[in-house]
Parts: sequence; C-alpha cells; structure tokens
Amino acid sequence: ARSSRRARGAAAPRASAEKAANAVGLYDGTLLFHVYPQLKAPKPIFSTFLEGALHCAEVAKSHPSYQTAHFHEAFDTERAVNEQPHAYLGMSVFSCAPENLWSDFEDLKDCLDIGHMDQEHHPLVCREAAAFPGPESALAGAPHGAVRFAETDAVVVVAVAADDDAAATWTEWSGASKAFEKSGEKFLGATLHLVTEPGAKYTHVVRVELGNVSDDVVEEVVEEARTKVKAVARDSGSSFVVEPYRCAFNIEKKGTPAGALPAVREMQKKQRENAKEKAEFDAKRDASEKEPERVVKSAEV
Repeated sequence: ARSSRRARGAAAPRASAEKAANAVGLYDGTLLFHVYPQLKAPKPIFSTFLEGALHCAEVAKSHPSYQTAHFHEAFDTERAVNEQPHAYLGMSVFSCAPENLWSDFEDLKDCLDIGHMDQEHHPLVCREAAAFPGPESALAGAPHGAVRFAETDAVVVVAVAADDDAAATWTEWSGASKAFEKSGEKFLGATLHLVTEPGAKYTHVVRVELGNVSDDVVEEVVEEARTKVKAVARDSGSSFVVEPYRCAFNIEKKGTPAGALPAVREMQKKQRENAKEKAEFDAKRDASEKEPERVVKSAEV
C-alpha cells in the first residue's frame, strides 16, 4: 500500500488545491530516472555500486526542489545481488520544472558522475506526459512528496528511444494494457514520461505498476513489452530497456540516511522472519496442549 494514494473503496483524496497536479492532471514537476546498464563499483571512492548510488541519493536531498526518491531493485533479487545490468533503477521526484533541475543545484550532476565513475549510466530528466487509466497520475493525485511505493508491488519500467508519434500507442508497447488486463483489481496504474533533454540515450520512459501480482503475471507483461516495443524503437539493439522491479527504498528528504537503508531493510526483514517463526511456534504449542485434552475426553466417553 502507499500513503496518499487512493485505493478502491477508500476515502476521497485531499482537496485538489493540495495536489501536485498541473492543469491536465499530471505531475507538476520533474522526474529523474537513472538507468544503470553497468553496475560497477566506482572505486576508489566507493567500494560497491550500491554505495555509490545511495550516496548520490543522499546528495540529491539537498536540492531545493527535492521531494522524494524511489530506488528500484530487480524483481528477481538475485540479479541485484550479482550486480547484473539494469538490476537497479533510480527514480527521484522534484517540484521544479525540468529545465531548472541542474541549474538549481549544480552539484547534483557532478555527484552523479562521481557516484557512477567509470561506468555507463543515463540520468533521464523527464516530465509526465500521460497516465493510464487516468485521467490523473499517482504523483499528481497527492501533495508533493507524499507518495510511497510498497516493496510487495511489481513494477515494469520501459525506456526506449523512439520518435514522437510513439506516445500515441504507449499503453500497448509498454505492456500497460496487458498489465491492466492481467492484474485486475490489483493494477495500480501506468505513466508515460517524456525525456526533455536532447541527446539523451532514451526519449520515453514508462512505469507500469502491476500491484502485488504473481510472478507469472509479471513475466507475461515483460514479454509483451519486449515484443511490442521493438515496433517503435529506433533500432532493435540497444535503443530500449524493459525490466521488472520492486521499489526497495523510499528515500525521504528527512529521515534515515540513504546509505543506511539497506541495513534498516535487512533488520526489518529479520524482524518479520522472527515474528513469523514465533507465530508458527505458538500455533504448534497451542495445538499440542489441546491434544491431551481431546484424548482424556475420548477416554471418558
């Protein structure tokens, strides 16, 4: 679940004056997607890829328009453990206009280059262009910085270099329509983003939220997108990426430092596992205590 995101049957959202929406119901700000084809340790400054990436996330908090960030990890966590290409994805949200992102905090771009030194990486400055099923996107429907994504929800992200007319059919080539069909009531929506900087590796980014669905549904949506995106890609080689993710970390402006989030996540995982083991132990103990009572009653009969 997420805060400030209306679920079916939930209370109405806050007044529109508090929403981060523009006149057409899309997010009135900037999204910075960071695509990582290589997951190399930027030595000697950082010892692992994740250390460098999360350092960048911490520095980004100092941007005057920073709202929140959502750091994505591969749906198959083993891909992240083995540092395979595209096993992580950055997504940061700023309330400024795209053209002001770098100029408002010049250290940010330098930090991204240092945190990902000697590796291919693509920071994509974007604006929202469409929402499905719409008319309002998730970010636009809440106040700035209020949306959080759950780790249990599957996400498919498609980045592609395509011509402008690709936006007309984005729900098809991104797998959004397939996700809507297969996820049913669990489907949380999809958003098309246009990359605003000329010369970027990709021109369009789509984020499809499937919800808490089975692995089979995720695989079917990914396969649909990988097949159909070729029709709009400028070439069939390196001009598109289709990957399934989960949101591993919601990085707030104030709170836990980004670099500490993996340790906090692991601690919370251990706590959940311990609680589950305790519940199973208590259930078995209660069952064994009731068994002699049933035996005694049977003997009395």
